[in-house]
Amino acid sequence: MEIQGPGGVSGPNRIELHGVQPQRPAEVDANQQVPDRAEISEEARLLNKLAEVPDVRMDRVEKLRELIASGRLETPERIEKTVEKILEEL
Repeated sequence: MEIQGPGGVSGPNRIELHGVQPQRPAEVDANQQVPDRAEISEEARLLNKLAEVPDVRMDRVEKLRELIASGRLETPERIEKTVEKILEEL
């Protein structure tokens, strides 16, 4: 195998750009203008919904942890309220 150097087989030739012409976008008739349009991705919609979620209220979280740990969370009254709320949603 023979190595020809950094320029390859034909040598280090300069690339000529004289044959390349810049292309312009096609002219649009004023009567045929296409209105601008934007599409919002599903990810963007979800991020928007996520931004609307309120911050976590740590005081409530701690209170619920204490109720769970002490066994006072599952009282008959709380269970009944929970069932009522679930039935309202259905």
